[in-house]
Amino acid sequence: MASTELVLVRHGETQSNLEQLLHGRTDVPLTPLGEWQARRVAHRVQQIGGASGLYSSPLLRAHATALRISELIGIDPVLLADLTEYHFGDFEGYSLARVQEAHPELFLRAIDTSDIDFRFPNGESRREFNLRVKAAFDHLVEQNVGQRIVVVAHGGVIASAVAQFTGGNPNDWAKYLVQNCSVTHLELNGDPVARLICWNDALHLQGEDVVP
Repeated sequence: MASTELVLVRHGETQSNLEQLLHGRTDVPLTPLGEWQARRVAHRVQQIGGASGLYSSPLLRAHATALRISELIGIDPVLLADLTEYHFGDFEGYSLARVQEAHPELFLRAIDTSDIDFRFPNGESRREFNLRVKAAFDHLVEQNVGQRIVVVAHGGVIASAVAQFTGGNPNDWAKYLVQNCSVTHLELNGDPVARLICWNDALHLQGEDVVP
């Protein structure tokens, strides 16, 4: 079976990231540093080379990052709704600390990685989220067998995808957390467990030019 490669890029920094807010579906822009990160990761993706497709969550923070990549590799991003972040429902905009203080019972469920049917009120359950993410990536792989594609998405989406492709627990986001504009590179060759070529690699964000 021809191997298919997924180059996964988390979007650049947002103010929500700095404030550690639960913004899944909330549309927030990149910070100036996030814009800088997007330009840097675009050069990294260009260096990897060989991409035949570019896919992105439609949320602004991911789409803006994908556009910087598009400028350098010459491929227009395809926006896919199923690559959007986990829906925190009524708790969009909360921090986990605020959830813990105001809703301790809900917080305990939220941090229980074995509770696959947990959902924030009016959000989506972990089970629904993981099924959505896996279906989205399975579809991309089927469409791009033997190719290398770039996918720009969110921390939760990348964590879920990597965990499911490598046999881990997709609810354990902390274990699979990736930095803003890091690169994670997976190879799927028909084996039950995908091969991690690199994981949460952010070397391209180092260097003297660190101020936007």
